Amino acid sequence: MVRNDHAVGRRACRCFRMSLKIGFVGCGLIAQSHAIRLRAVDTADIVLAFDIDGDRAASFADKTGARVATSVEQVIEESDAVYVTTWTSEHPHLVSAVAAAGKPIFCEKPLGVDLSTARTMFDEVQAAGVVNQVGLVLRHSPAFRWMHHQMSSGVHGPRMSLVFRDDQYIPVQGMYGSTWRGDLEKAGAGTLLEHSIHDLDLIDWIFGPIVRVSCVTSNTHGIEGIEDQASLLLTASHGGQAILSSTWHDVITRPSLRLVEGFCQGTYVGLEGDWVGPIRQSTAEQKQVEWQGQEVVEMANEIDGGGVNPDADFVDAVLNERPAFPDFGVAVRAHALADAAYRSAAENGAPIEV
Repeated sequence: MVRNDHAVGRRACRCFRMSLKIGFVGCGLIAQSHAIRLRAVDTADIVLAFDIDGDRAASFADKTGARVATSVEQVIEESDAVYVTTWTSEHPHLVSAVAAAGKPIFCEKPLGVDLSTARTMFDEVQAAGVVNQVGLVLRHSPAFRWMHHQMSSGVHGPRMSLVFRDDQYIPVQGMYGSTWRGDLEKAGAGTLLEHSIHDLDLIDWIFGPIVRVSCVTSNTHGIEGIEDQASLLLTASHGGQAILSSTWHDVITRPSLRLVEGFCQGTYVGLEGDWVGPIRQSTAEQKQVEWQGQEVVEMANEIDGGGVNPDADFVDAVLNERPAFPDFGVAVRAHALADAAYRSAAENGAPIEV
């Protein structure tokens, strides 16, 4: 079982190094998101940035105070730890290079375009013995941490069902501008792999372990190999069933929204959004409660003592020479679920054992 080590991220740094020098390879929107969280960490310093688009690297450097690197090799050589935030198909060889240099790695999700690649990447970081973390950042979400506790603690009886809807305007447009997500060679697949690998990870954590998957997909936008709708039925080892609906549409006012509803025998829990709710609970004792915002953060922290900044946790793990969370092993498990889903879709929704 994967352990959720939020609590260890709150320990004071015990090492002598005052600041971790971090380099970025890839300077798009997701890199900027990580940079914002890193700027809140007084033991982190973004020192180098490289992107094949020089203007994008320069813009990122201006915002972070980093220097623009002339090569990936310079980033690796002159940084203490490296963020790999490029398009998906570039992840494997970049991770290999960083691991070969013995440097800690933060790699965006998904690890690679398929399960076998993800497994190879996991093997490489394991063999190198480097701290590794993956961008499944919703494992740090206070709302999902609370939901995990409510549904998996056993306090409310057996888990029965989970319905998980995730929708986002197709990210080849708007603020994302990720035109590479419309390129099968760079992305590997569509909404299920590139976006809802988050959801597969969360469902397995909150409701799993998942042992069987049935999936159908469709492609309304007509981009070859890039599905924009996936509907999954996931069966857990305890017999409960989860449903995932993942959609890429053109409603530009909906950048990324999640609605999750779960039932144990003795409770209903509902969540809107990714981070701080609102969340709702109704119990068999006819108690109905709603929380949101800072209340949700405090409730999650009471459960596991954790923090809300995945990038701060990565910095702490590196400086304290401890495992980071979630690591590549967690990502491989999510990739295994995605792989089962795609194999099922290829067989018109036939159930696939995981």
